[in-house]
Amino acid sequence: MIVFLFLIREHGNTYFDTIRNRDVEKNKLLEAYGYSLNDDLKGKFEFVFKDGKPFLRVLDSRIKRINTITDTNKPVPVPQKQETETAVETETETVQPLLRLGFVINFNKKAYPFFSIEAISGEPNDDQNGFAGRVEVLDVSRYVDPSAYTEADNSLLNTIRKVQDTEINKYISRNTPFNDIRENMALPEGDEIPAETKQLVNEYLIPRLKKLVADAGENALAFLIQKGKKFITQNIEHIDVFAEPADTQFYVDTQNDDEYSFDCLVKLRGMVHGVEENESTSPILFIYNHQLYLYPNADVVSLAEQFLPGGRITISKEHWPEKLHNFILPLAKDFKVDFDSSMVQTVKSAVPEVKLFLVEKGDYLLFRPMFTYNGYEAKDGGNVMLIPEGDKVLSIQRNKPIEDAFIQRLKNLHSNFTETEEGNTLALKGSDVIKDNWFFLFVDAMKEMLVPVFGFEALHNFRFNTAKPQTRIFISSNTDWFDAKIDIMFGDQKVTVAEVKRALAAKQQFVQLNDGSLGILPDEWLKKYALLFRVGEGNTNKLKLSHYHRSVIDELYELK
Repeated sequence: MIVFLFLIREHGNTYFDTIRNRDVEKNKLLEAYGYSLNDDLKGKFEFVFKDGKPFLRVLDSRIKRINTITDTNKPVPVPQKQETETAVETETETVQPLLRLGFVINFNKKAYPFFSIEAISGEPNDDQNGFAGRVEVLDVSRYVDPSAYTEADNSLLNTIRKVQDTEINKYISRNTPFNDIRENMALPEGDEIPAETKQLVNEYLIPRLKKLVADAGENALAFLIQKGKKFITQNIEHIDVFAEPADTQFYVDTQNDDEYSFDCLVKLRGMVHGVEENESTSPILFIYNHQLYLYPNADVVSLAEQFLPGGRITISKEHWPEKLHNFILPLAKDFKVDFDSSMVQTVKSAVPEVKLFLVEKGDYLLFRPMFTYNGYEAKDGGNVMLIPEGDKVLSIQRNKPIEDAFIQRLKNLHSNFTETEEGNTLALKGSDVIKDNWFFLFVDAMKEMLVPVFGFEALHNFRFNTAKPQTRIFISSNTDWFDAKIDIMFGDQKVTVAEVKRALAAKQQFVQLNDGSLGILPDEWLKKYALLFRVGEGNTNKLKLSHYHRSVIDELYELK
């Protein structure tokens, strides 16, 4: 019973009539246009129910009623059947035109964000880009019959509901600690709200306004009412909406001998305008020439608002170095920042100095290239480096072909290299680093490319000694055995026989050296000496071998 009551409350008293099998009646309605339920009806017709009866809406204006030709060979239908057909045809003729939904941006709101979104409904014109007659303002807080609108318009209606004050206040209440604004309390009028609250409003509205634009589609029925004008038909102005975001840019110039100018610009579909040219009274919306654009996110809105109302920040010569370091150059990492040519010294076709840093991360060893131009490190992925030099800016164009060529050569050294989220950084599993002498191949390759490698001393699990093992064996013969004195050196680090035997027993390819680094036992070394250490007995720097193992010694001489 609860389910039935819920369905009636949500969909109306005639909901159960809509789920009955009405195929016979639907086919009768379609016959008037030469169609049946077996045809593809998408975009052509739509069935709606009013007062428990099915009605047919024609969605495609090109479809017209046809004159049905009577077949004289068929038996004449009984009068009762004829009356039913006549009644069905009459119902088709009384179907009302399909309604369209639009929205109005009303700039008469006195509290931030200084606009509200109203839903309007009416008959569309033939081109579906405006209303043909009377327009009605919908109360979106109440139930609206969804059968009167298309699926797209119903989605738009739900989005309009999401940008009402009640929903905005709920979001603020949930995300403000010790909030004294209740969900049903309006924001104070004017700009007298905390910056944190204003940021929350922006964070909530922008993604939902983007969805509003997307739901409205290409033929959006979008309008605005200027501040101070009444909500009447003659005051509604049509606007075009664009999903393409407003691209924020900046321009820096010398205003005079004592000041610098920092302008905020907005690029709209290839044309650049000053942020002060915004026709909207709200900083969230950018309207120019009755065209609506949205900023990418809330942070960009807050940034652009700093330049209002004039669109420019004037910086004194005294504060220029601090503003350049802490405000302008950080913006250049995420936005296009152009400087007047008189302020810039440009460096082109520079050859970078390449360094490689090793960093361990879990089971992986990271290989992080660093490119330096004129003594300045390139720390981000941009193509241009901006460096402050006094009251001017050094602009260095990075040599991307050289950088990419080095990264590719590094990547070619091992097939198991994986790229990381850090851009040019590559990762290799520790087991792959010491396998098949790869580490020494890597060190030799860096020496050949004249690329210094840093970070060995900071490694813990992968602190490899770059020296290859140097092995000297002195054999002396006794009656029943041979004595083999063995010296193994990794650079200036000496390894005992016992340490090598422990590594081989543990199936490790490295030994711990006295300085804390790891000495790698290459595959070629293991093939040559592993059997000697397995069959010999000893713990320091000597091994004792039976005469039965003479073949091992003979083989060492052959491999010498």
